[in-house]
Amino acid sequence: MTGPHTLVTPGGRAAARRPRASRAGGTGGTGRGRGPRTPRLVGAELMKLATGRWQLVGLCIVLAVHALPLLLWGAQAEPALAWNGLRSRSGFLLAYAMMFFGVVLVTSEYRYRTITHAWLVSPGRVRVLAAQAATVALIGTVLSSLVFAAWWLRGADRHGGAAMRSGRPAEVLTAYLIVVAVVCAAGLTGVALGELTRGLAPAAGVVALSGVVEAALDGARFHGPVTAPSGVLLWPTTETPVSSLSAAISWAVVLIAAAIASLRRDLPS
Repeated sequence: MTGPHTLVTPGGRAAARRPRASRAGGTGGTGRGRGPRTPRLVGAELMKLATGRWQLVGLCIVLAVHALPLLLWGAQAEPALAWNGLRSRSGFLLAYAMMFFGVVLVTSEYRYRTITHAWLVSPGRVRVLAAQAATVALIGTVLSSLVFAAWWLRGADRHGGAAMRSGRPAEVLTAYLIVVAVVCAAGLTGVALGELTRGLAPAAGVVALSGVVEAALDGARFHGPVTAPSGVLLWPTTETPVSSLSAAISWAVVLIAAAIASLRRDLPS
């Protein structure tokens, strides 16, 4: 007899039909034996955040910390100051919070030795790093969007939409995109530093030492991986320090590339 998954050869013998998934590598859309693809790994990272305690609580605290300054900012008497301070108030604290979050997200895997299981599930180690970077960028975008909207709406409620450039949406969009770009760049810098150091204490030491050195040197101030976000977000919204913005993004790209190189040197992905 032959079943739905068998076929009869010319010699009359029944041969098992190879499942389509097996011919594709048997991974069910995960990619020729190399484990889950990056989107699925991002989902796993988000699930870990949702089911864990401290990282999710930390993100909620970051949002809660913005509540009191938001109420105080509502009493700002000068409409011009309300607009000029929009970028710094909505992005400065969040940028460094995301940098720390990126460090914690990566180093906690090494601290609790769960990184070994992640690498076993996905032998392509770069995919794991890409998923962590994408997770931090996604969370950074969501949080910065929420905070920016809250601060803009508070200013519009206090001083009117005209004071917050409601009639010039291009200016509002530019300020928003700058905040998102810097927050995400800071988060990616944290991910890279966490991967390069593989420990919370070493990563914190590197951030502290780099920040001190950058602040002390005129050429590096507001252009290093730690102080570049300050060079963007501490300036009025009407100005765009292009060099600091470019430095923040460039450092994120360079450090992520260095983290990828460290993974490939450690064990080919």
